[in-house]
Amino acid sequence: MPGNREFRSDAEVVGSLFARAPFEKEGWNTALQALRDVTGSSRAQLLALGSRFQAFNWATDTPPEYEAEFIAAGGLRADVNYRVGATRAPMELTWEAHYDQVRQNGTDEAYLDHVRKYDAEFGAQIVLSQRPGMFFGLAVLHGPAEGRTTETQRAILETVAPEVLAAIRMQDAIEHQGIALLRGSLEAFHSPAILLDALGKVCDATESARNLLGPGTLQIREGVLRAPRPDLDRLLQGRIVAALAGQGEGAADLWLRSETGLLLVDVRTLPRQEWSFGFAPRVIVTLRAPLGPAQAQARTIGSALGLTLAEGEVVALLAHGHSRQQVATLRGVSVQTVISQLRTIFQKCGVNREAELVALARAVMEMGPR
Repeated sequence: MPGNREFRSDAEVVGSLFARAPFEKEGWNTALQALRDVTGSSRAQLLALGSRFQAFNWATDTPPEYEAEFIAAGGLRADVNYRVGATRAPMELTWEAHYDQVRQNGTDEAYLDHVRKYDAEFGAQIVLSQRPGMFFGLAVLHGPAEGRTTETQRAILETVAPEVLAAIRMQDAIEHQGIALLRGSLEAFHSPAILLDALGKVCDATESARNLLGPGTLQIREGVLRAPRPDLDRLLQGRIVAALAGQGEGAADLWLRSETGLLLVDVRTLPRQEWSFGFAPRVIVTLRAPLGPAQAQARTIGSALGLTLAEGEVVALLAHGHSRQQVATLRGVSVQTVISQLRTIFQKCGVNREAELVALARAVMEMGPR
């Protein structure tokens, strides 16, 4: 391995950028660009495959359609992509000498067109981690202008690889910590919620949500949230797919009826991090059993706020996150009736807005019996 000062300095700078990558907004992109520059490459690439997270292929300076073109060209297949065919054990460097051996057996022209289009016919790569359910790889890509990689360029890639793997593990820990923090916040508000990752798999659930799961409501099978009937399950999966695509913004309207009463299932998209490995939750599924908790708490709310039992039920339902329309549907009355009741409730409670009323009710619910 080269021992000159410039080599060590370049490797240290790039390694430190990868170490900071999980903590900075554009950290991964910045680190990859630095790796590209110090290795004299056209691009640097970090990719992942596996069942534990969302597969991705991040290459610097590529258009949005790059990843789709890579897959369409057969980039994931060992019989098409000579880089995949030449892959070695984790932390063992692979470069043009190994690519040449694979290419002697034949070269796929469609894949060659793809790599030439993106100045990526040559280069070097290293598998960072490979075990059941996950694969991470790092590469530098060269085109005709850059030529084949040099020993120094390959040494830099090999030197920074352990730093990159450590950063990936840190990102994993941070994203899982985010899950724990989010679940803790939901537990504090007694919110029955289930968190799904970027693949739509269940990554966590609050205790109150697990208490609502069962044959008549929802079940978790092989990591997938399922509804009891095929027609309801199709609706549920459709909402999950939409939420994963960032379209989980519609009104909650998926109702399940079980022996214990009605259950409203609400599927929402969580804020997305631009640079995420897919460990972090992407979708939240909240479960609302309005009649049971609301009826149980209506008397407490009514007693505390000087309301009738019917008024207490209206307030309890609102405090559980239901809209006025949903309150009307659950109580079997018109929306106008609910609005009329709220005018009286506002006056009795000395508030002017629904948000104030809900905050007051939740404070009572928090202090009252559960």
